[in-house]
Amino acid sequence: MSWDAIRAAIDAKDTGRVMALVAKLDATGRKEVADRLPGKLKEMRDAAQWGELEKGYHQPLMMAGAGTIGGAAAVAAWLCRREFDTWWLRFHGKELRRDLDVVTAARPAEWRADVARRIAERIRITDFAESVLPRWHMAAGLALSAGAEPPAADGFVVLWASGGADPNALADDPFLDALVPRLFEADGVGAALAFDRSTAEWAKDRRTWADALAELAATGRVPRGTLIDGCVRRFLRGGTPHEQRWFAQLHELLEPTDAEVAARVRDYARLLPSAPSTIADLALRAVRRADELEMVGEPLFEEAAGAVLFRPENKLVRAGLTWLDRTARKRGRVDATLRAVTAVFTCDSLDLRERAVKIAVKHAGKASAEAGEQVRGAASGLPGPLRETIAAAFGDVEAEAAFPLPVGPPPFVPREMPAPIGSPAELAEEFAVLLHTEHPDWLAVERFVAALVEFAYQDIDGTRDALRPIVEKRAPWLTNADRLGRHHEQDWTLFSVRCLFLPKTPNRLVEALASLVKGWSRKGETIFDPQLDRFLVLRGREIAAAVGRVPVLPATPTTADGHVDPGVLVERLERLEAAGTEPGRAELAQAMLRVPREIDPAAVTRAKGLVSPAGQAMAAWLAAGPQPDPDVRCEVLAEPIATVGDRRLRLPSRILSVVSFPGDSDIARLCAFPEEGWRDFGQPKYSHTFAWWPGVTPSHREIAAAQLVPYQAGLTDEGWLQGPTMLAIAEADGPSGAATGTLLACTLANAHERHRADAVDALLTLSARGVLPAAETGVAIGRLAAFGRVKLGRVAKALGAAADAGAHADVWTIIAAALPEILAGPGGHGVRGLPDLLALGTRTAETTGARGEIPALKAVAGRGGSSRLVKEAARLHRGLTAT
Repeated sequence: MSWDAIRAAIDAKDTGRVMALVAKLDATGRKEVADRLPGKLKEMRDAAQWGELEKGYHQPLMMAGAGTIGGAAAVAAWLCRREFDTWWLRFHGKELRRDLDVVTAARPAEWRADVARRIAERIRITDFAESVLPRWHMAAGLALSAGAEPPAADGFVVLWASGGADPNALADDPFLDALVPRLFEADGVGAALAFDRSTAEWAKDRRTWADALAELAATGRVPRGTLIDGCVRRFLRGGTPHEQRWFAQLHELLEPTDAEVAARVRDYARLLPSAPSTIADLALRAVRRADELEMVGEPLFEEAAGAVLFRPENKLVRAGLTWLDRTARKRGRVDATLRAVTAVFTCDSLDLRERAVKIAVKHAGKASAEAGEQVRGAASGLPGPLRETIAAAFGDVEAEAAFPLPVGPPPFVPREMPAPIGSPAELAEEFAVLLHTEHPDWLAVERFVAALVEFAYQDIDGTRDALRPIVEKRAPWLTNADRLGRHHEQDWTLFSVRCLFLPKTPNRLVEALASLVKGWSRKGETIFDPQLDRFLVLRGREIAAAVGRVPVLPATPTTADGHVDPGVLVERLERLEAAGTEPGRAELAQAMLRVPREIDPAAVTRAKGLVSPAGQAMAAWLAAGPQPDPDVRCEVLAEPIATVGDRRLRLPSRILSVVSFPGDSDIARLCAFPEEGWRDFGQPKYSHTFAWWPGVTPSHREIAAAQLVPYQAGLTDEGWLQGPTMLAIAEADGPSGAATGTLLACTLANAHERHRADAVDALLTLSARGVLPAAETGVAIGRLAAFGRVKLGRVAKALGAAADAGAHADVWTIIAAALPEILAGPGGHGVRGLPDLLALGTRTAETTGARGEIPALKAVAGRGGSSRLVKEAARLHRGLTAT
């Protein structure tokens, strides 16, 4: 039997034997093997651990299908099955091409070319390159063996550039002539080659693609025009700086000549309005170069000048102003220059406005009456001194009516609490959403597990039936008793559903409790996991153990900030008592911590009727009223050492954060920080639960902030939930102080715009609620910047957005508190971004009418010189001390 022999060769991982047997098959034998292969693959996949084929089976199966399956579409589908996508097969590209040549040698060339095209079309630019590179080798080999043009699919081109071709031997690449033009057309090439230069530095024997193409252009092997035009076309298509980086590097290496620049000057000018700043800078240099060759007429000049002066980047605007100033009289276009510079009169940067005014005044004597009128009209919105300067050169300027600025931040509107999940069917829909959410909101998870516990108690079989289709399709391993990753136990959603289907799943409650109470989860002699993380692990395991056993989770929030209505809480405890059960230790502690600061007396009275130990403990807690706010200390240190009591602490983050919470209760153990026995903590780290911590202590935001900031302070270049965490802190209740301010300072300095935007929203929320620790935030910003731990330019940009939203007074308070810390710190005068912060300080001080001398600022302002730092400091000092 032909199939028996081939199956035995597959089982033996003998690719050569499979190919030899396939070559001997007649049409009937090929059909039999082709029909049997899918079943064989399923059988091997089902028998494999984790459903992944063991190494060595891939090539025999692939060659068996390539040699026996009839249609081109079916062969391409077989060779591109997901079971064959594996990173290690990328090292066998030459073998795959050779074997495919052999096993398909009898097929018509048109058929091989068709298979190559179909395989190429199955390479998506979003695929993990190492896994699908074998597909590229197969498509490339079949195209070459068929004598066909290489496939034009974007994925094929991207992989040619990022793994298929060797830049050291590019001149001899058979696809070079056909695919070089496609480099500039295919989506994904820029992203694939973004790290071309750094990769070549790491692999010393490898040339960059940009170097290789530039050398081929120098020898004439590739036309220079193709490459330069390709780069410019790619710039015009737009894209992120990351996607454009490699094309800019290639353009730089090509060093276009004067004639090449002049021939494309209109395209360069079209880039100026909206291209990424690096591309716009390149384009501006090209336009200025063409202008030196007198190849820029007045219409094109006005188009280019207007575009560059409307750019948001001060550096580009400054370069544009310099260009206009130097060429206004030389090119006989004073009027055009004056019309262009008026765009800068509305710029946020006072420095640039002053420069634009200076240029306008310089050329006033050569201006026509019409141009002078335009300058006077545009100058009406300038500050008084600059408006007077224009008036002295061009004639009277009427002041523009002041546009009313927003007074204060927008009012705080609490998030609405989503309605409880209403049915098992809705529960299944929510589970499907949570399965595909990388970082689900903690409130959504709490809502899900609360509904799961209630529905499972009421009808456990019906709840299983509702969830089963989702589990079987998207998470079948949840019902496999032999498969449980430790990380699954940390995921409340997954672990609770697993316990629904496998009620005897071990949940290690004793271990989790010991970890919380005694710190047994430490990684080293004195390094502990954060206590709030250990608490969440314990509570998650209690919830999983409660599925099908208790009617309700008492600590489930009733408001979006994490609080539980006391009346609802008492009613839930009554339900538990009626069912003859009590909440777990962590659940009870969480319920207590979620009691709001204002307690309805009716709930206190009703709680006196509770009879269980947990119920009586809650009754006493409610009767005692709101807990006093603990003492919290948070300070940015110069050194990573501090002493707290009798402990000398090592602080990798250089943030000392202390919460004094006396007592030996579970709640005291959760809130006191650092824990008893800790000597070394605060190493910057990632935890997906950080955004959950404020919801653990929703009445005491400063406790959560104090415990968060040592871990998040060193992560300003990372995007690890800092924004959502800060928003949760702002939405919580209780006083705020240095801990909240320091955490806000770190988040305002985050590298990722979305997290800075969340930080601005948090600042506005705290301000609207009257609890923004503005001075403490400023001190933290100043010390962090002075020690080089945050990038001040990011902070200034975020604070500018907060000021634009109405928080002028708060932003000025922050800046006023930050400046003495920065200027008195080590190297404070050289902190990058300080001039931007000073400029924002001038704007907010003007808006709020702030007055008062800042000695450190006065010292910088009096240094003299023309640096922007000194000019901005002098401008702010004059405004603060004006009478």
